[in-house]
Amino acid sequence: MKASHNLGTLQGRLLVFGGVYSNLQALEALYEIAQKEKIPPENIICTGDVVAYCSQPNECVSLIKDWGIHCIAGNVEENLSNGVEDCGCNFAEGSRCDMLSQQWYPFARREVSESSLEWIKALPFHLDFSYAGKKFGVVHGSYDVISEYIFASSPWEIKQEYFDKSGMDVILSGHCGLPFSEEKAGKSWLNPGVIGMPANDGTARTWYMILEEEKVGFSYSHHALEYDHVQTSKRMRLKGLPDAYADTLINGLWDNNDILPEEETSQQGVRITLADPPGYVAPTPQPSPLHQSKKNMSNTYYNPKDLNKFGDVSEWQPELGEKYFEYYGSVFKDGELSAREKALIALAVSHAIQCPYCIDMYTKNAVVKGYDEGQMMEALHVATAIQSGSVLIHGVQMMQKAEEIMM
Repeated sequence: MKASHNLGTLQGRLLVFGGVYSNLQALEALYEIAQKEKIPPENIICTGDVVAYCSQPNECVSLIKDWGIHCIAGNVEENLSNGVEDCGCNFAEGSRCDMLSQQWYPFARREVSESSLEWIKALPFHLDFSYAGKKFGVVHGSYDVISEYIFASSPWEIKQEYFDKSGMDVILSGHCGLPFSEEKAGKSWLNPGVIGMPANDGTARTWYMILEEEKVGFSYSHHALEYDHVQTSKRMRLKGLPDAYADTLINGLWDNNDILPEEETSQQGVRITLADPPGYVAPTPQPSPLHQSKKNMSNTYYNPKDLNKFGDVSEWQPELGEKYFEYYGSVFKDGELSAREKALIALAVSHAIQCPYCIDMYTKNAVVKGYDEGQMMEALHVATAIQSGSVLIHGVQMMQKAEEIMM
């Protein structure tokens, strides 16, 4: 892979997107929009991660190749090129995201053809070009680190550092999965979001961006993409890919917030309004069940933030920790019982053992898997019946011992 590629000067409307994530249905929908809007391939830019969670990685690479648009490498492309056995997403070892990647990444490696891999190996890490009198740079994570997460809440000082290093006026980025824009001191950091997965706002919509030249400078707009997400979800399940991501395509909620700062975590399930037309009244924002439960537990002995540190328990005994997390991941895969059925069992057990961390995690998991309030509460009553029955059955032992003493 080469470090950078210069596109010269671009003119007209630009379409920018990232994170195809092997989601062919979303990519085809975006292709149709570009055709309808008459935006030529030389004015279309992808910020990387063509390959990831979904079921058609090779088909997505082929469409991008045939389309002839500009594309940089994401961390997944970098690791595929280097023959590395993990996705390079910078997930914490042992985290939920890390465990899920152990299911989808090997599938992606198997599915990508040799010709697709050759194309991937030729992708640059950066693009730069001139547009509307400004210097633009395209990165995946950050200017220095392909897998660095830069969010709307990331301090401007961090962003300014990359403007200084690159000499750019505008940076177009990807990787974090959430659309945002921030401008300060004549600089603009623009993230179009991704098209392959929802933006954690409780809707199935995904995101891209359009830039337009103005008489002075340029303007930009975020756009929501609607596509056949149900078909994509079904294809993932048929291929045995993680239910967690197949569920996210339907309900618009990420399975976990491992990578998110606190500010972005607090917005889980809150509809993004960047593309809502004037006068549109969005539904009343509802925080996710996990976020709500964290708020309710904020004054207890247990620190809700510790849930995201679960993987850290391996540090003092890595060998046993690794074995546990491998076992844990296997237990929750589809087997004689489906992953969905196991989610309800886990919810009931978490209450029986009265573990606040487990209650947090498996309440969210049950909601994401599609269980309603009545089903969840009924599972708790089953756990209660068994637990209270276990107290009563020991009453037989009490009765026998008492009779023995009183004889």
